[in-house]
Amino acid sequence: MTHAIVIGGTRGLGREVVRHLSEAGHIVSVIGRRPPPDSDREIANSQFFAANMDDGEQFANLLANIVETRGKLNYLVFCQRYRDKGDNWSGELAVTLTATKQVMEVLQDKFELEGDKGVVMVSSVFGHFVDKGQPVGYHVGKAGLDQMVRYYAVHLGRKGIRVNGVTPSTFLKEESRDFYLNNTALHDLYKTMIPLGRMGTTADSAKAIRFLCSSEASFINGQNLYVDGGLSLVWPETLARQISAF
Repeated sequence: MTHAIVIGGTRGLGREVVRHLSEAGHIVSVIGRRPPPDSDREIANSQFFAANMDDGEQFANLLANIVETRGKLNYLVFCQRYRDKGDNWSGELAVTLTATKQVMEVLQDKFELEGDKGVVMVSSVFGHFVDKGQPVGYHVGKAGLDQMVRYYAVHLGRKGIRVNGVTPSTFLKEESRDFYLNNTALHDLYKTMIPLGRMGTTADSAKAIRFLCSSEASFINGQNLYVDGGLSLVWPETLARQISAF
């Protein structure tokens, strides 16, 4: 069986990714600071490993141990997000960039020699656009992550390791679904703005990640796939007219 590691796979999109990779037949090693809900511990062929990404040496040892006990890698997915209440700037850069770089350095030689191999980094539209609700560290971290996708796609390509990004827009997840569904006016506004006429879900992005973690994507490398229903294509003036009519 193929082996996938998901960093930050216990909440939100990460949890959905674990489910989809399991359904695709992968052995899934899930790394996070908090354990997944009890219901997710029964996902076939998945195992949770607790880790603090701030402890570099301990984290590196854990990664090496996972590969030794569960097998060499086929796929690696980064879904981690800074959640602490400390300094946003240093925290965002440490979790989004430094930790990703560390994992890549530890694991790039731990992939299978043969067969399809890939890395997916989950980014954000705020790596390109600006949101008043997110701090500068979040924007810079995601922009840097987009460049890391391109860097590693070039440098690891000769090893047969594809590296791609997935960029979701605002989506419905278990933790926020009730907020949007109960706020009818806001939910309707999103449906008006998005060309496909609905908000995205964690499943939409997880399916894109599952595709990139498969031989179906064997010649896709260094790309950033937007999963936003076409929202990023709409000119702001068009959105303004839609909102005014709405």
